[in-house]
Amino acid sequence: MTARSAASSEAGNPMSVKAQAAGVCTDAYQIGTTAYIDRGGAHVASVKQFYSPKCARNYGYLWVWQSFRNKIKDYDVSTGVYSYARDKVVGQASWKATNVQEFWSLPADTVTECTAAIGSLRAPGDPVECQAGTSKSC
Repeated sequence: MTARSAASSEAGNPMSVKAQAAGVCTDAYQIGTTAYIDRGGAHVASVKQFYSPKCARNYGYLWVWQSFRNKIKDYDVSTGVYSYARDKVVGQASWKATNVQEFWSLPADTVTECTAAIGSLRAPGDPVECQAGTSKSC
C-alpha cells in the first residue's frame, strides 16, 4: 500500500501540510465548479469548494497562480464558505502580506445548507480586492 502524497496542488490536496494545519479532513473532495479570480484581465487565482463526508464539513480553497506570484511578492488573501441560508461567510480565514500559494478556510458546519466557496486577493496598491465565488452547491 502506498501513502497518499502530502504535496500541495492547484487541484487541492486535503493531505497537504497546509490543509492539515487548517483542519481539513483527508476524505474531502471538490464539489461545484472552479471559480477564477481575475486581475487586469488575467486569471491570478482559482477558488474551489471541498466537502468531507466523514467530518460533515465544507472548506473553501484558494490557489494563487505562479505567474501572479512571480510578479507580486506580498498580497492579501481570504477564503471561506458562503452560506445562502445564513447570508454570511462561514469558516473564513485571511492572510495579510503573504506570498504563499495554497490557502484553506477553517472547517465550515454548512453541509445541510446551500453554499459556495468564496475567495479574494488584493495586491499592494490595489484599492479593492479581486474576488470570485464557486457555483452554488446544495
